[in-house]
Amino acid sequence: MKKILVVDDDPVIVEGLMTLLQDEAYETAAAFDRESAEELIAAEFYPLVLADLRLRSNEEGLHLLDSIARISPGSRVAAMTGYATPELERELIARGASIVLRKPFEAAQIVAALRDMLVEIETLAARGEDLEELYRASRPLLAGIACKKYGLDADDAEELIQETWCLFLERKKEIRLPRAWLAGTIVNLCRQSIQKRIRMRARSPEPIERAYESDADLKLFVAEAMSRADSRSRRLCEMIAVEQLSYAEVSASLGIPLGSVGPLYIRAKQRLQNLILSNGNDGHASRTAAGR
Repeated sequence: MKKILVVDDDPVIVEGLMTLLQDEAYETAAAFDRESAEELIAAEFYPLVLADLRLRSNEEGLHLLDSIARISPGSRVAAMTGYATPELERELIARGASIVLRKPFEAAQIVAALRDMLVEIETLAARGEDLEELYRASRPLLAGIACKKYGLDADDAEELIQETWCLFLERKKEIRLPRAWLAGTIVNLCRQSIQKRIRMRARSPEPIERAYESDADLKLFVAEAMSRADSRSRRLCEMIAVEQLSYAEVSASLGIPLGSVGPLYIRAKQRLQNLILSNGNDGHASRTAAGR
């Protein structure tokens, strides 16, 4: 259970981390790029993976997180980076990292973090419960709270369920009673959603100038936005919004852990909406300039 895979493109860092971990009685292996790491993970199970974000590029590090989630969903990942913005940390967590370690870090800090992660793994194993099992088991409870207790429709309830799960994934290390925390969080989100609607209805609606003038314009903007979106965001939107596939079907088709499909879909929709608005505003500005 104490096997750790260290992934970094700097041999000096890898050697230092392996020496540190071996002194703590951990069994270690090393990889210096994404491809080598994927081969090791496919060949053997590593409960912990300590991976640098930048492997030739940040994209390589992000792709590695996706690969670990697909090839070895039972592994926990500690992501290392020297410049983590809040946005980047959220992206790393969304892609499967359990914790983000900022370089430079003290030896005691990394040992303590990895020890805590191993305790978490062993606790979950002892209870026979993993994240996907928790996700499946908690969905009926969360849907019942949103729909039956607060009267939300299925679409609004699904949005809040996924938002609740996103928040849980970001904070799961500090949560001791997951089901109680999930239930309490969706209650708060339901109340906030209802209060927001009440405030919106109380206001006098202000005219909003549309960025597009016809359905044809909108279709063009959507098509352009889809072409500019990254491949995973585009495929998630196509499979869920267009093909109407279930999260379980998407998980099986794309090799994404079931509990990660919803949060990733929410982010994909946000990216697509931003691209559509960007296209619409650019198009509106061009028409306005042409009319002058």
